[in-house]
Amino acid sequence: MNAEYNKKLVADMYVALNTKNLDAHDKYWHQDMIWHGPPGFGDIHGLENFKEQVMKPFYAAFPDYYVENDIVVADDTWASATGYLTGTHKGIYLDIEPTGKQIKMQFSDFWLIQNGKFSENFVMVDNYSVLQQMGITFK
Repeated sequence: MNAEYNKKLVADMYVALNTKNLDAHDKYWHQDMIWHGPPGFGDIHGLENFKEQVMKPFYAAFPDYYVENDIVVADDTWASATGYLTGTHKGIYLDIEPTGKQIKMQFSDFWLIQNGKFSENFVMVDNYSVLQQMGITFK
């Protein structure tokens, strides 16, 4: 694949993310994909596990979830994006009961693309800022 294809793959996958259609992800991810989550999440192996263990709980925590990229770069094998997602904290996230607060979460993603689909995803999320927005204070 080339860089333009890989950028479009990212853009199309984000449409699936924003519509919260879990089955639509089958089009973008290999079944044996690996999601390398941010600190505290660990690695998730397999698309079905990713949907069940990452996406379903995240959509429950932020049912009005919306994600948007600020920067997307790609070459023939890798794509990367940084941006933010917004949502209202209406379900448990990081073991924190719903606060009803609006959050804006910055992220960076790196995807390895093989045979036209994502095979690995390395994720960094600014959870510290998210916790502050939820009203969690640190000393």
